[in-house]
Amino acid sequence: MRAGLTCLIVLALCSAPAFGQRAAGGGTVTGHVFYADTNAPARMVTVALQSTESVDALQSQKSGQVASYTQNVQTLLDGSFLLRNVVPGTYYVTASTPGYISPLSRLLQARNDPVVDDATKAKLAALVPHVTVQANVPASVNVTLERGAAVSGTILYDDGSPASGLRVSLLVRRKDAWVEVPSASNQQWTTAAATDDRGNYRITGLSEQQYILKVDLHLTSSWLMTDGHGGSGISSQDVYSIPVYSGNKLRTKDAKPLDLKQGEERTDEDIQIPISQLHSVRGIVTAASDGHVLNGGQVSLLYPDDKSKVSETTITRDAEFDFTFVPEGDYLLHVDRASDAEYKETPNSPGSVPPTRTESHALRSYGTAEVPIHVSNDMTNVVVAVPDRQKATSGN
Repeated sequence: MRAGLTCLIVLALCSAPAFGQRAAGGGTVTGHVFYADTNAPARMVTVALQSTESVDALQSQKSGQVASYTQNVQTLLDGSFLLRNVVPGTYYVTASTPGYISPLSRLLQARNDPVVDDATKAKLAALVPHVTVQANVPASVNVTLERGAAVSGTILYDDGSPASGLRVSLLVRRKDAWVEVPSASNQQWTTAAATDDRGNYRITGLSEQQYILKVDLHLTSSWLMTDGHGGSGISSQDVYSIPVYSGNKLRTKDAKPLDLKQGEERTDEDIQIPISQLHSVRGIVTAASDGHVLNGGQVSLLYPDDKSKVSETTITRDAEFDFTFVPEGDYLLHVDRASDAEYKETPNSPGSVPPTRTESHALRSYGTAEVPIHVSNDMTNVVVAVPDRQKATSGN
């Protein structure tokens, strides 16, 4: 059975106003957490309770988020834990630590996977540790964590230098598409990693299924502001991104999938980024009617066979578009929402970063255009002409 997309588990710390009713008549839950591969106590791992009602109501069409109804605690050095003042009810017990998989994780994956049948989901639910809490009555439950699979490797540029500081993530098949696995919200483990100074990465705690590796060449711009009193704020925005996939491929359909087994340690899953085959594509968009340059709109780079999107960028207020690095090959440049635009700097609220924002207003809009291009070197003078927007005709 192929497990589906790992669901995001929201583990929220409770507060007195939200859970005031638990102070009187709550129960206690105690137990131990063990590692299945060593039978040793799982020390300092996070334990929380998930309402069985919320988990069982989860449908594959929904977001996959499940609320937590009690506080998190950490196990002691003997693997024991104690949860106090728990609201009466029935709960699944989740334990989490880097590199290991909680039984609840498998159930959540199945709940969010439309190809898993109801009988299999029911069997998985029966395997998840659960506990029924009654007012002023102690309850006990033990949890076993199984070691997940891990994948590691090195990301290099094709000149041999390490690609440090890049984000490496995993994709899983979701119906007819490959989608990124979300990370757990408690931040104790993640299904993504950043490469170190040698270009190395390692991702752990993975369930048994098929994956694709993805590396993002990602550009951002950011603003940092300090207030003179020790306070600071930072804001950033995406500028440009191009992915590279397993097998040094630039499209998911060409990528080499990884079939990971339970507890498998897969090393040497390396990716080489072909910077010698990446080129810039810059140009302008003009009005076909009179040739004047437009300063507003969106430009997308598409693959010509299926028109899937490679990347996109906006026409700047300087009336240019810029694809910073584009792999060699054939593409379509698609222009949408082209316009003669007016730009205005508007102040943000005091203390915001950045202090102003650029707002644009379309004075005149134009139609769409799509032109083929072949990229084999840097292209700096690309011109795309768009037609005037056709006026709607009224019927007689």
